[in-house]
Amino acid sequence: MTIIHIIILSGVIIFGYFLIDLSIILILANFPRRSVDDYPDWGVVKEFKVPTFNGKSMECWVVYPIEVSDESKSQKPAIILIHGWGRNRGRMISRARTYGYHGYTTILFSVRDHGNSDKEITGMNIVRFSQDLDSCVNWWGKPVIITGHSIGAGATLIVAARNPLVKAVIAEASPYAFPHSLKYVYGPVLKWFTPLLMPGITLLTLIKFRKHSRQEFSPLEAASRITVPTLLIHGKDDEILPSKYTTLLQKEIIHSKVWIPDETNHYNIEEHPDYSNQVIGFINSNSPSIIS
Repeated sequence: MTIIHIIILSGVIIFGYFLIDLSIILILANFPRRSVDDYPDWGVVKEFKVPTFNGKSMECWVVYPIEVSDESKSQKPAIILIHGWGRNRGRMISRARTYGYHGYTTILFSVRDHGNSDKEITGMNIVRFSQDLDSCVNWWGKPVIITGHSIGAGATLIVAARNPLVKAVIAEASPYAFPHSLKYVYGPVLKWFTPLLMPGITLLTLIKFRKHSRQEFSPLEAASRITVPTLLIHGKDDEILPSKYTTLLQKEIIHSKVWIPDETNHYNIEEHPDYSNQVIGFINSNSPSIIS
């Protein structure tokens, strides 16, 4: 075999390797959505379309407590909830109900390409989740508390670092850092091929994000810029994103607290019997800075 043959063969192997990685990224970016059909069963529900930065729109509920109308001047900030990958606004109902029962206006929306929001042909990622959360915060136009789950939690940290309307954050099961966290996200799918394919997936992801600063796609890089009260919640038995990294995020956030409840995983944190006490207690204990 000549040098030219070796070069050609090497090129074919490298091309094939990255083609496989790209195919995996595109397939998972368009992974079937698992919408939840729950509907708010408290307060006064109003339906809206929230515009995105690129001219699309997202489905949105604003749920007012019974005693509060949309024209009122309640001192309590609204709470915006953002779901995780493949879900929609209905997935956040159980969390929003907790806040609604304590007199908070809650705003639930589905990011692009999820629920009945407008589609995004090339799929979604943490940058786009963050852009959509920013769009919702700016659409509301008043101080808010933001809370999210999984990739939505990562978006809350990124947005809190740059949007002055955000007065507090509750982030559940947030990814630690991109692209570092990708190995945990892709691991269950790739199984024993993870060590082989992840370098290529990581490189392609970085190429895709090359026009963005790390503060726009990595919660860890954004964390040191967060100055508002922050509650980091993580299931101790999280099988998708290890809870150990939450403590590292906390070290970077000035006014932060961590709660890692036992017998909880990536999906059932809000079912913990102390969930309501933790999130409402966090808000109440920081109410002077949140309301000011």
